[in-house]
Parts: sequence; C-alpha cells; structure tokens
Amino acid sequence: MATVGLRDLFYAPITMQDGIETYGAVKRLAKAIKADMSVETTDDGLYADDGMDISIKEFVKGTLTLGVNDLDPKIIAELLGQQINDDGVTFAGEFDEPPYFAIAFRAQKASGGRFRYLWLYKVKFAVPSENYETKSGSINFVTPEIVGDFFKREKDGNWKADYTGLTTDAVAEMWFDDVVEPSTNPRTEPESVKVEIAKEPVEDDSEEVFEDEDNDE
Repeated sequence: MATVGLRDLFYAPITMQDGIETYGAVKRLAKAIKADMSVETTDDGLYADDGMDISIKEFVKGTLTLGVNDLDPKIIAELLGQQINDDGVTFAGEFDEPPYFAIAFRAQKASGGRFRYLWLYKVKFAVPSENYETKSGSINFVTPEIVGDFFKREKDGNWKADYTGLTTDAVAEMWFDDVVEPSTNPRTEPESVKVEIAKEPVEDDSEEVFEDEDNDE
C-alpha cells in the first residue's frame, strides 16, 4: 500500500568492537522531506542438466538519499567525522573518516491510520553536495540532501528492521527509543552447552554435573 508522508528522522551512532556493532543513544537528525532507498543485490545461479538448478539472490548494499529541512553543523560534523571547535566552526579535511550510524524514520500509510516504521542498521554518509541560490522575485527554498550507503551488520547479517502498524501498538510506541533488535536470531544464537565435570571422589563416589549455558542478551 502507498504511503502519503514522511516524518520523525532519527539516528544512533555505532561503536565497532571486535566486529560487533553497539548502538549509542538515539537522537533526532532533522525534519524529513524525503528518503529514497535503492538496493543492490547479487544474483547467482547453479546450472545442472542444461538448466537452472539453484538461483540465489543476496543483498549486497543499498543507497539512502535523505532530503531534510536543515542540517545542524554539529550533526553534519558528527555524520561525516569532521572536527568542530568550541566556537562552532566545522573543519572538513582530507583525513575525515565518516563513522557508521543507524537511521530510522516512519511514513504514514495511505489508509487505515497506520505507519511504516524502519531502521537501517548500518549507514555511512558521504560529503554532500551543496547548492546556493540568490534571491529572486519568488521564494525558492534550498534544502540540504545527504547520501549514504547502508550495509549488512557484521554480527548477524541483518540490514533493516521494518514494521507496519498503528501508533498505539507496543512496537510503534518504542520504535524510536532504541535501535530495534531481533529478540532471537537463529543464525547467531549459541546452542546451550552442557559440560560434565568429574569431581574428586568422595565417600559415596558420586559425581556432580554442572550446566554452563550462554544466555542471550
């Protein structure tokens, strides 16, 4: 079903440690004007007996183009890994390295009072193009646009969380509090391991068995 709006654009910084993504506090990025997403996939097939036997399509990466009402200098410096001094001057340099962020927003559905909620789990932005225009006889708003690539996460291969529902749904009410995570993930959930440890013999020659289970976070 079509959407008829876009609002509530948020971001959360990512800290990488040993190849694992950890998310920081969720913050508002700007007022949203547009969000364009394009996805690149790879399509490989196995041929057997003169025909296609197996066909696999996998997500490679995507591109996110955000149009916003304005970008605060502190936010753009954070998104692009730039320096900003105590006077609020931003310095763009050769050795800037944009960090990764999670990005969230929601779009209203065309009917039924529902919204589509999204989190992109791992986004890296590029230095945006800038346009300026002199005043003329009519008002012409010039708004910033920033483009980033989004990727699969290292820890579980997920790249997006997607939910459609009412604003009163429990999931929707908490969507922008933290980056939404799967409760369980069969690709990464460790199996419980039972370890038997032989104890020193006692009078009754008994043994004790201990269970060492990995708990999901």
